[in-house]
Amino acid sequence: MTDRIAPVRNISAPCAHRSPLCAGKNISRTGKILARAALFWLCLIVLAMFDGFTGRALAELAPPVDISVSMTRDILFKGHIASFQDPEQTKTLSDIRALPEEAFTREKGIPAFGYTNNAIWYRIDLVVGHATDDTRHIDIGPIYLNVINLYVVQKDNPHPIWTTLMGDHVPSSQRPVIAPEHLAPFPALEPGHYSLYIRTQSNSTQFIEVSLLSNDAQISRWSLGLAGKGLFVGIVLSMALMYMIVGLFIRDYAVALYGCCLAAFGTLSSALGGLFLTVFAPEWPYANDLLVGMGTAVNIAAASLLWVNILNIGAECRLCKKIFCTYSGVVLLGSVTATTPLYTTFASYCQFSHSAVMTIYICFLVRRIIRNPRFITHWIYFIVMLVPTVSLIIFYLALNHYLPVNAITAAAYPFALASHLVLMSVLMAMRISGIDRDRIKAASMAESTEKIVQEQRKLVSMLSHEFRTPLAVIQRAAEMVTLRLQKEAATAGNADVPRAVTERLKRIQDQSGKLARLVDVFLGKDNLNAPQFALARKLVPAKNFLQEFATLARRDNAHINFSYLGDANAVLYADETLLGLAMTNVIENARRHQPGETISLTAREENGMILKIDISHPQLDQADPADIDKVRERLFRPLHTVPPETGPNRFYAKKTNAEDFTPRNNDGLGLHITQRIITAHGGKTDIVSRQETGMDIRITLPLEPKL
Repeated sequence: MTDRIAPVRNISAPCAHRSPLCAGKNISRTGKILARAALFWLCLIVLAMFDGFTGRALAELAPPVDISVSMTRDILFKGHIASFQDPEQTKTLSDIRALPEEAFTREKGIPAFGYTNNAIWYRIDLVVGHATDDTRHIDIGPIYLNVINLYVVQKDNPHPIWTTLMGDHVPSSQRPVIAPEHLAPFPALEPGHYSLYIRTQSNSTQFIEVSLLSNDAQISRWSLGLAGKGLFVGIVLSMALMYMIVGLFIRDYAVALYGCCLAAFGTLSSALGGLFLTVFAPEWPYANDLLVGMGTAVNIAAASLLWVNILNIGAECRLCKKIFCTYSGVVLLGSVTATTPLYTTFASYCQFSHSAVMTIYICFLVRRIIRNPRFITHWIYFIVMLVPTVSLIIFYLALNHYLPVNAITAAAYPFALASHLVLMSVLMAMRISGIDRDRIKAASMAESTEKIVQEQRKLVSMLSHEFRTPLAVIQRAAEMVTLRLQKEAATAGNADVPRAVTERLKRIQDQSGKLARLVDVFLGKDNLNAPQFALARKLVPAKNFLQEFATLARRDNAHINFSYLGDANAVLYADETLLGLAMTNVIENARRHQPGETISLTAREENGMILKIDISHPQLDQADPADIDKVRERLFRPLHTVPPETGPNRFYAKKTNAEDFTPRNNDGLGLHITQRIITAHGGKTDIVSRQETGMDIRITLPLEPKL
């Protein structure tokens, strides 16, 4: 139940009465759909790459932009940016200004450099046709750029006429403007030619978007953008909390992991959208890095574990499940690098590995779809996984400069991620509704079972009453016969009744008494509800008890070899009737597998504290030693006791588990009763190997102080 959404009827069965080519047609139809999907994404990648072929030109400065043309509209500097990489991170503004124009690379699109620790310098040439005022702000993204230095210079002036510092490593008290983006008031400029130099450095991926905002646009973007981001993050975190609570409550780890994915995504969105820097305004320079790094790591690890759980990959390949779980653990450990330059290396490898892992999951799904193309749930999983995975690959390729960062590549991943969250929410709702249907069904079955059990208890109680009457008659009759024989013997002048007659009558009385005791134990109404048997224990000499038991258990065609190693004064505190029944069950089970085989019963004391009784079992002699653990589990599975304070493992489960009091194997009721009896005496049952060859069933019982 944990690894499925809801009970789905397998509708592939009707195909059996059709043509044998039905399966082939389904597989062919599946192949066509997969081919079309692959062709669509291939065209998308080719389109993005084609746009990238014209997106860059080497050794060329970008054309200047006139920032005084429109004072009321935003100015986007896309297509007017030239870039230069500084791997040593040591060049100053003077060094950059002294570089020849051939050192810069023109960026026709959005410049992207992937995960790198290099310092990136950008140059934007500005033209001011007439004097500007100071009503505009410069906006630079993304928000996770650590340090952003801005300089406005004139050609003949060796010193910058304006400079400012921004970035998420800048404490909030030192930021020019507390806003969801990196904003700074842009200075008023006199007519002339200027250059805007921007130096960025980050331990995350490097790309830049620069725009000049009018005052009106800035206010509208602040009000609408901040409100929209806050509402979105609030909804996502609320859903995450709900899914985690529900998942933990119903013990469905897929639902809880999806809640973790939503929580990580909400945290990541608050950091990437600038909401965290705006609302909380942290002074610690690494706060935003911590949210971005940990949010990314938790999101990737939880998503991997989520699909391992949903697809139940462990049922097909346990090794694969272990590998994927280990991978998720490594990703989580990598989150400790979030505030260090090592995060660049971690994230650059992690993004491609995550794409590879998701592709492997898709391959598992494709394999299942080919085997059963009409199972709708697999198709839903396939669509939900394929869309974000391909978009994720496109987005990562764009960030690492294998594809250009343009409208297609930039929108692919956010759109796919939004659709993935919506579809996964639907899947989780279907999963929870399926669990609820199972809950109702389980509750109905439990109620029906409880009614049946109540009826069975009434029947057993009635049988117990009916059994006691003839047993009492037998006991009284044996007593009366004994008294009558003694009276007749006295009348005839004989001293005693013949010994053979008295022993037979005494045996009838003893056996009827034992049978009455067993009826009270196993058919008594009070004992049916008790987790343990009500023992009538007394001090019993161990050797005499076992010797008498071996004598009574012998048969003409099945002998018992008895040996006792220890002190004859050893004492057991036991219920003779039930303990004898337990050992009889073991011996009869052994005889059932090998009729006529001689059974050996060996008892020995250890340290005067415990008594070990080994009973040979012919079936175990042929067992492979490697399979003994399986045999031990099958014969003597440990009884599970639930503490009173422990709740059910499902919100619809009953606290009293009937399986704890019923046998769960095919070896009959006898061995189960044996285990319960031995456990009630404080002992245990096990399977052990002999010194030479073969296996024995061992019963271990505690000894009392010697008489």
